[in-house]
Amino acid sequence: MIRIFSFFLILFLFSCKQKTELVQAEIKSFNMKIDLRLYSDSTYVFKRIYEFDSIKNETLKGTFKLINDSLFCSGDFNFNGLIINNFIESIEEYEKYEIINSKINSNSKIDFKKFPTYTTFTFDKSKNYNHFEETAIPYDLTENDLLKIDSTLLKCLNETKYFEGMEHTNNYSKQCIATLNKKGEVQVWVNCACSGIAKDFFKYYITNTKDGGHCYFKLKINLSTNNCYDISVNGY
Repeated sequence: MIRIFSFFLILFLFSCKQKTELVQAEIKSFNMKIDLRLYSDSTYVFKRIYEFDSIKNETLKGTFKLINDSLFCSGDFNFNGLIINNFIESIEEYEKYEIINSKINSNSKIDFKKFPTYTTFTFDKSKNYNHFEETAIPYDLTENDLLKIDSTLLKCLNETKYFEGMEHTNNYSKQCIATLNKKGEVQVWVNCACSGIAKDFFKYYITNTKDGGHCYFKLKINLSTNNCYDISVNGY
C-alpha cells in the first residue's frame, strides 16, 4: 500500500513539474509563418516556417522574462516586446505577433475583432516612420478613438478628388500610430492599403509601397480637432 501511494505521489510531483504552454503567437505573411511559444519553465520556441521552401525553415530556442506586460527574450532569438491588445509588439521596430492562445492576462484597450480592418502600433522616436514633431509622446488608442478615426477618415477622403463618393472605409486596411503633441492633442498617422492586398500582413508590420495609386495612401488625423492633413496618395 505504501509503495502504491509513493508511486502516485512521485507521478503527481513529476506531472506538476512538466512545462505547459503559456502563450502562442504568430505572424503570417504570404508563404511564410512565424510561430512563437512561451512555456511555464521560462523557455520559448521560435519557428520560422516557409510553405514552399522548407529548407529555409529554422527553430530558435532560449529563455524569457515576463515583467508585468514586458517580454524579454534571450538566446537564439533576442527580442524585447510589450504584450498589449492581444499582440506581442516589438519595442525596437514596428512589428507585432498576434496572440492565438494565452493563459496570462494582458493589457487590452481594443478588441480588434470589432475592428477587423484596423491595427495599431506604439509610437517610438527611435523607430522608422517617425512622422511626428520632436516633442511628440506615445498615446494608446481606444475603441472610441478608432470610431472617431473611421468617421473622420471617411469625411476627409470624400473631400479629395481621388475618393469622392466613398461610402465607407471597410475596403481598406488601416495601420495607426498615435501620439500626443505639446498641446495635448491626439495626432494619428494612418497608413491605408486595399484590404485584398494587405489583409495577410497589415496586422503584423508597417508596410511601405511606392506605387499602386489610390490603393495605397497615408494621412494624419488630429482627433482633438477632427481635421486631416498631409494626405499622400501613391503615384500622385
